[in-house]
Amino acid sequence: MARSSTNGTSINVKSLKKDLQSLRDDMLELSKQVEGLASNAGGEVLDDVKANLARFGETVDDLLAHAGTRGREAVDAVGEMGGNAVENVEDAIREHPLSAIAIAVGLGFVLSTTMRR
Repeated sequence: MARSSTNGTSINVKSLKKDLQSLRDDMLELSKQVEGLASNAGGEVLDDVKANLARFGETVDDLLAHAGTRGREAVDAVGEMGGNAVENVEDAIREHPLSAIAIAVGLGFVLSTTMRR
């Protein structure tokens, strides 16, 4: 519906400017709404991530506590084995003192020869 008069063109331009301004206002409002929705959704995602990290931290704590317990048990077992080994060596030395002296002299010789090189 193009008008041929200059007055009609002026009215169309004013109407077009008004429509464009209204469109800009609507787009601004829409962008604010989308931004609000995105920040709300981002907050929910962030809450989910925080909850998952908290669960992960609890799992790691449980694993470390279990590993600490198992580590103490292993240290105790090694200590008992070491204590038994020392007792066995002491018993062998008491039962065979000459053999123990010969073994000690042999080990000393081997170690001194190795250290010279």
